[in-house]
Amino acid sequence: MTIDQSVVDAVVDAVKQSRKYRDTSEETIRQLAVEAVVEHKKPKPAEKAVRRRLHSIMAPYLGDPDYTAARQLLTEAFVGGNEDAIRAACRDLMYTHLSTRERLPILDTFYRDIFAVTGPPRRLLDIACGLNPLAFPWMGLPAAGTDFVAYDIHEPRVDFLNHYFILQGLPPLAYVKDVAVGAPTESGDVALFLKEMPRFERNYSGHGRALLDAIDARWLVVSFPTISTHGGRNLTNRYRDFFYQIIDGSGWPVTELLFDTELVFCAQKVSGDA
Repeated sequence: MTIDQSVVDAVVDAVKQSRKYRDTSEETIRQLAVEAVVEHKKPKPAEKAVRRRLHSIMAPYLGDPDYTAARQLLTEAFVGGNEDAIRAACRDLMYTHLSTRERLPILDTFYRDIFAVTGPPRRLLDIACGLNPLAFPWMGLPAAGTDFVAYDIHEPRVDFLNHYFILQGLPPLAYVKDVAVGAPTESGDVALFLKEMPRFERNYSGHGRALLDAIDARWLVVSFPTISTHGGRNLTNRYRDFFYQIIDGSGWPVTELLFDTELVFCAQKVSGDA
C-alpha cells in the first residue's frame, strides 16, 4: 500500500505544533499518523484520529507536575543534602501523578519485596516509567554502580528525570522512547513495567506479549492496580487472569506479590546461571 508521506508529514506537523502534544515523542506521533492516514486518507480526519489516540496513550488525566518548578524543588533538596528533605521532595512530586500516588503508601516494602525475589539489579530498566524513577531512594540500591535506564514518550519528563538522575549520582539514562514502536535495545537485570499493561493492550491490542518477549532482561516485573480508579472495584482476579493469558506458553516461572494497591508479577525470563 502506498502512503502519501506529504499527508503524514502534514499531520505530524499539525499535532507536534499543538500546545497539548508538542512535547510528545515525534516517533509516537509519526507512527500514529501513518496508521491514521491509511484509514482516513485526508489530513484533517487523520489529525483528529491521532489526537484521539494520543489522549488515551498520554493519559493527561493522570496528572503531571510543573517540570520547571519540579527541577528547582529537587535541586534545592539535594543542595541541602538532607536525606529526609530529598525523600519528601520526591514524594511530593510522585503525588502529582496518579500511578505513583497510589504506590506511596506501600513504597517502604514495595521494592524491598520485589528485589528479594529478583535480587538487587545492577542494571534496572523502567519501561513507560512516568515518575517512578523518583522512587529510587526507596529501592535500597547504591547510586554508584547502578544503571537506571528509564523510557517515556513525554520529552519534558525525560529531561526532568535526567536532571534528577544527575542529582542522585546516577548516570543520566532516561530516554524518549515509544516501546510500542520498538522495544528497548538495552539489556538489564530487572525490567519494570508497572501498571501500564492494561492501557498498553487497550491502545495496542495483542502487542503486550511481543513487548515482553522482546525485552532483554533476566526478570520482568509487571504490575497491575488492585482497585479501579473509579468506584473502588477489586481488580485482582481479573488482572491475574489477564497476565497469565498474556504469558501463556512462555514457560517463565512467576512469583506473585500482592500489595494493598498493586498486584505484582515477577517473571524470570533467564535463569540466574544462564
